[in-house]
Amino acid sequence: MKALPLLLALSLGPVLAQAAPLTQVTLADGRVVQLNDDFSWEYLLIKPAQSSTTTTQTTTPRAVAAPVLTEQALANPKLLSEASRDGVVVSLDSLVAEDPYRLHFMVHNTGTRNVVGVRGYVSLFDGQGVQLARQEARFWVAENRLPETYLRKGEKRPSLEIEMARPAGQGDQPLVRVEIEEVLFR
Repeated sequence: MKALPLLLALSLGPVLAQAAPLTQVTLADGRVVQLNDDFSWEYLLIKPAQSSTTTTQTTTPRAVAAPVLTEQALANPKLLSEASRDGVVVSLDSLVAEDPYRLHFMVHNTGTRNVVGVRGYVSLFDGQGVQLARQEARFWVAENRLPETYLRKGEKRPSLEIEMARPAGQGDQPLVRVEIEEVLFR
């Protein structure tokens, strides 16, 4: 019975450790950033989701619209193609426009600890900023007890190749958004 509070605290740890938004600030050049309670910040690149259809009864399900990019993201696609978290930066290196798309990223460790894993998401958007696809991605995977596979302090290496199916009707090159969900250290 003494272990119950400890077990509860350990199980809630990851939930409580995630950053919660505090406020949004508009910069002098019009870009909007979100300040979080863990002293981090991020550009707001996605407009709040709105339903695409309305219903008259509460029992009828609503269709939710696909996420849409903000004007600042459409004006500066570089904001989309690079993400950072816990001292790790993942940036889009190249996109081979075949079917399926082949995406190559660079992973850069700017922190002080050895990185053994970087996991996140890659999203494709059309020229108007409407999301076409979203897929989980493993940007870096190292083997424990094989130090040569670790991403060390100051190192920059190519990530694993990521393939994404080409959305139907997608003719031109899509905008690519990178998100880092988790960084694992050794």
